[in-house]
Amino acid sequence: MTGHNHYPWCTCGWCVGGGNRNGGGASVAPEIKTLRPIYSEYEKRHATQTLKGYGATSYSRCFVNPNASCPVCGQPVYFYSNEHGSRVFFDELGKPWAKHPCTDNGRPASGSVRARPSSRPVAEIKEILGAEQKIDQRILPVGRQARKKSWKLAVVVEVHFADFLMEVQVEDLSSENHQKHRFFIYCDQPLLSEGDLVSRRGEAFSFLHPLSLEDIEVTNGDRIMDFEALEKDLDPSVIPNEVSELMPSERRHFGLGSGRTANMSGTLRSVLEDFAKKGIVGPKLVSHYLNETGRVTADGSHWTPRLAFFLIALSGVSQVKPVRQKKRTSGSKPQKARKPQPHARAKKRPRSSGTLSGNSVSQSANKISKLRSEPEAQLSTDVGEWARMLSRLGRVSRKDDDG
Repeated sequence: MTGHNHYPWCTCGWCVGGGNRNGGGASVAPEIKTLRPIYSEYEKRHATQTLKGYGATSYSRCFVNPNASCPVCGQPVYFYSNEHGSRVFFDELGKPWAKHPCTDNGRPASGSVRARPSSRPVAEIKEILGAEQKIDQRILPVGRQARKKSWKLAVVVEVHFADFLMEVQVEDLSSENHQKHRFFIYCDQPLLSEGDLVSRRGEAFSFLHPLSLEDIEVTNGDRIMDFEALEKDLDPSVIPNEVSELMPSERRHFGLGSGRTANMSGTLRSVLEDFAKKGIVGPKLVSHYLNETGRVTADGSHWTPRLAFFLIALSGVSQVKPVRQKKRTSGSKPQKARKPQPHARAKKRPRSSGTLSGNSVSQSANKISKLRSEPEAQLSTDVGEWARMLSRLGRVSRKDDDG
């Protein structure tokens, strides 16, 4: 045993802490388990009377007031009914929704029945939980593992339903901080409303169907309706013309419910942009490569050309293939663009003193052509005249016969 003012992890070497018994190193304080407080018999009896006064004799009754009494035995019970005439008495709320045995024969309920069971005020719940900890026969699960495996009671505080997607937020009744949790399921009608009670264990949730009053157990993101029957007339390989052709049941593939919990068009935007850079454009190619890379819709389904069209339209990613430059052969050098050269001036021929302008030359040439077309008798035989005419076309020298 430890000495006066000594503790189990003391390093003095004299008490049960053992000093440096672990080999000379610094001693490590052992893990100390929180001991349960010891309550007197008076405290226990008072706690029992408190629980009995509130009727908190079971798990759900610590948090929810019974709204009826059994017409047979008179015990407080929970009463549920629906618009189709179904009426059920429960001993306990929450999984497994234990029914009261006295009313299995369908006897009518007592006159004092509220529409639905209501949760207790927060101050009342705290008083009940404080009293519950002092009694020997505990009502709530004791220990971390037991609490983790047990179903906890929660109340619905918010519900959104749109396009076959129901998103629900619940608040724990059994926790002091009233922790909130959110889950969504796909269904054809809103199955929960504010104030309804739900059992929760991790990502699993259990509640009563509003019409059949049967237990429904779902996991976050489950489908509890046959979408294939609604979409049996749709051909998944046919590409639509407009985004407006998206059916409400198909919106589940993109997470486009009221809460927008899984907006796939935004999540896969970068993927579509990467596809476009590689030339993978169009609904058919995009759907193929999305499936090949292991990507699925928000509903967990495979991508089809029809769904890929909507995904591309919702994301706004361009489907124009990038312009690729022609590849050069090895060893070849890129040709430099040739700069436009100014027009070279025509070389000037040396002029003689008798050279005329362009108009004069043209007139001389026309004159010679005219002379050629006339009969031979009309041609001039004057050598001097011919010399003067030819001198206009260039340098011509005349050699005298007697020279």
